[in-house]
Amino acid sequence: MAGAAAFLFGVYLYTNKETPEAFAKRVRKSFRVKRQAYSDWQAAYEDFKQALNKFKDQIPELEKVLIALQRDIDEAQFQIQPRIDEINKYSSKINKP
Repeated sequence: MAGAAAFLFGVYLYTNKETPEAFAKRVRKSFRVKRQAYSDWQAAYEDFKQALNKFKDQIPELEKVLIALQRDIDEAQFQIQPRIDEINKYSSKINKP
């Protein structure tokens, strides 16, 4: 079994025109790159979790702001609605032949 594996490895190196040292360097470099990418992903994931938790903590404050904003919009609509109705009344008089 080991002999067959060695033979196949030799065939692989021969077909790729690669020395065992070059193969080992390429594998090490590939491993380092993947390990660094995984570390970067872990750091990004932790940052995301922290940001999500911070956002969740701010949701009650956001709801308060949205409620206050809706109240202000409703109040402004209540105040300008009579004026809009008056404008529409004059506009319909102008548009009638």
